[in-house]
Amino acid sequence: MPPLRTPLRNISGNRPAHSRLTPYMRGQVVGQAFKGTKNAQIAKDLNLCDSTVRYTLQQDELRANGKSLPRKPRGKSYTDAEERLCIRHVRLHPKDTYQEVIDACQLSCKRTTVKKILKKHGIINWRAKKRPELTEEHALKRLAWCLAHRGWTGEEWGLVCWSDECSVERGRGGRGEWCFRTSAQKWQKEMVQTYSAKKNMKIMVWGGFWDTGRSNCYIMDRDFESKKHGYSARSYLEVCDAEIAPIFEQLDEGYIFMQDNASIHTAGSVTAWFAERGISKIANWPPYSPDLNPIEYIWWHLKVRVYEIFPEVVKDKSESEYARQRLESCIQATWDTLDKGIFDNLYLSMESRMEACIAAKGWHTKY
Repeated sequence: MPPLRTPLRNISGNRPAHSRLTPYMRGQVVGQAFKGTKNAQIAKDLNLCDSTVRYTLQQDELRANGKSLPRKPRGKSYTDAEERLCIRHVRLHPKDTYQEVIDACQLSCKRTTVKKILKKHGIINWRAKKRPELTEEHALKRLAWCLAHRGWTGEEWGLVCWSDECSVERGRGGRGEWCFRTSAQKWQKEMVQTYSAKKNMKIMVWGGFWDTGRSNCYIMDRDFESKKHGYSARSYLEVCDAEIAPIFEQLDEGYIFMQDNASIHTAGSVTAWFAERGISKIANWPPYSPDLNPIEYIWWHLKVRVYEIFPEVVKDKSESEYARQRLESCIQATWDTLDKGIFDNLYLSMESRMEACIAAKGWHTKY
């Protein structure tokens, strides 16, 4: 019986090299030998090698129903001491490459062997997560802030108006694509997800939310009187007048405002603006803590939704004023379509965020 065809391969009537005989084939060999047929004739009739026939007859008494005997395991190319040394090294130096591990431990085995050693102990070479750089001082401030607010309930976190800015770049936000292919098709044009390497139009937006509602998605204007024509405290004061002031005029007492330590937030004119209107802010917000601000996750949803709802706008290459206004309108419209449940789940996650930061002793968390 010819072997089954390997998917996507040519059909061949030849027996694959070094393949084992099936119990049925071994039975045919033994049966013909029992009838007195010579080994050479058996090999010719069954299209086998003479040595295969001889070996099959020699091992017949040791086999049960013609099944293959278990093979002796291959010897290890490393010692137990070298295995322990390898594990100890990667725990002390988790960002070393496989070759650096081999060189440091003076191993004679290959990279694949080191990979198997580590996998046996549950250690896999993962791509490192990217987070803002933290110092010991930053971690201590983050830990202190979380300990001070550890007892807050979900209802209390809902009384915080969470806010932040985000730069939305046209063309970004598409989900990663998956494709069915073989390893040889890796670089075929149909299997590659492309992106534009050119700089595209960017829109700076501001948003905020609390337990019972959300702000408008405000399009921020550049300050052309500033040194680099970027976004300054004057740009943020426009947000304060247009969005923050009306929000706190309508909210009941007890609500407080949250903003991070960006320079446009801590400017003297902005601090004076909040003091004049009696708007309370969360005190001592820790530096480099986007994981403690739940609104950061909203921006991912916003960019993905813009890409899904307005694909023709996202793919537009025009740099005209009309194209900019159209993109701004699409972003604002998308903001209004975001489900309220997303916002609710985010502020209710604050208790878990506190515990995660405390468990990490102020260092990075999964959020």
